Amino acid sequence: MNKNLLISVILTLLSFAVYQPVSAAASVELVPSSRVILKITSGMTVDQIIQRIYPKDKDLWPQIKTKLIETNPNSFVQYSDRLIPGTRLKLVDIKRIYDQEQLEPKVKVGFVEKLEGDAIARDVNNRVQQLQINSQIFEGDRIETELASRLKILMDDGAEVFLKEDSVLKISEYVITAGYGEASSSILDLLRGGLRKITGAIGASALANYQLQTGLATIGIRGTDYVIKLCKQDDCTQTVSRNDPDAKLHAVVLEGAITLTTEDEVQILMAMGEYGTATTETLIIEEETPVPVGFLNQEETQQFSVTVPQKAEAKEEKSSRAWPWILGVLLLAIGL
Repeated sequence: MNKNLLISVILTLLSFAVYQPVSAAASVELVPSSRVILKITSGMTVDQIIQRIYPKDKDLWPQIKTKLIETNPNSFVQYSDRLIPGTRLKLVDIKRIYDQEQLEPKVKVGFVEKLEGDAIARDVNNRVQQLQINSQIFEGDRIETELASRLKILMDDGAEVFLKEDSVLKISEYVITAGYGEASSSILDLLRGGLRKITGAIGASALANYQLQTGLATIGIRGTDYVIKLCKQDDCTQTVSRNDPDAKLHAVVLEGAITLTTEDEVQILMAMGEYGTATTETLIIEEETPVPVGFLNQEETQQFSVTVPQKAEAKEEKSSRAWPWILGVLLLAIGL
C-alpha cells in the first residue's frame, strides 16, 4: 500500500472519532452481535452493508463502520475499509444506554420481612421484581401477591403491612421527615384484595398525612391495628378489585380507631371491636351482622373475638350506670 493511501485511511478513521455526535457517544454502545454475513461477495462495500442493515441509525453510521473494522480485522484489507471477498463479517448491535439514564429515581420506604408463596413489585419505571425476603420496597411500587401467597412489609417508620393473597397494593406516597410533621405522608392504594395494617410513626402523628384508599372509602387513623378486604359483596371467599361493580369493603378494628370517609365526605368512626362495610351507596357499622367467612385469617379472628366481648362489656357498663338515673326518675314520678 502506498504512503498516500495509508495517510488517507488514517485521516478518515480519525474523522469518524472527531465528528461523531456527542449525544450518540453518550447514549449508545456498540457491541458484537450474534448476526453474521457468512460470505462477502466481490464488489460488496462496508458502507452498503451499513446502509442496508442500519437504515434508521444514520447518525451512527461512522461509529458502526469503525466498530465493524475493529471487530473483523481479518475481513478487511489491512489499513483500509475494503472488504475481502469470501470472508465472513460479524455485525454489531446497538445497545441504547440512555434509557437507563432516563429512569425515575427510587426512594426506599421498607422491605419484605416475611413471604409465603409468590409476589412481585412493579416499580415506577414499570420494571418487575420477583420479591424475596429482605427485598427492598420503594415509593411508587405496586405490590402483587398470587393465590395462596401473602407477605409482610416492614415500613421504615415502623408500620407493618400484611398483604393477603390475590391482592394488589400501591405505595402511592411515602415520605418520612424529621419529627414526622406535616411534610410526612403515607398514602396507600388498595387496588384488589385485602390487608392488615399496623400503623407506625406516620400514622401515629397528628400532623402527618395518612390515607389508605380503597375506592369505596378512604381510611384515616391515628395509631391503630385494622383489617380490610374488598369482597364480592358479602362473600369474602371471592377477592375482587376496587372497580368491580360487586365490590364491597369490609373492615374491622383490632386496636385503636379508624375513620371511613366516602368521596361525598360521609364519615363514620369505628372503634376497637367494631365491624363496618362500605359500598358505592352505603357506609355503616354492622352491629348485628357477623363477620363473613374468608375475611379474617385465624390469627385475626382470634384477636377480633377478644375485642368483641370488651365492646359488649363497655355497653353493659354504660347501661348499668344509666339504671340509677332511670330508677330515680321513676321514684320521683311516683312521689309526685
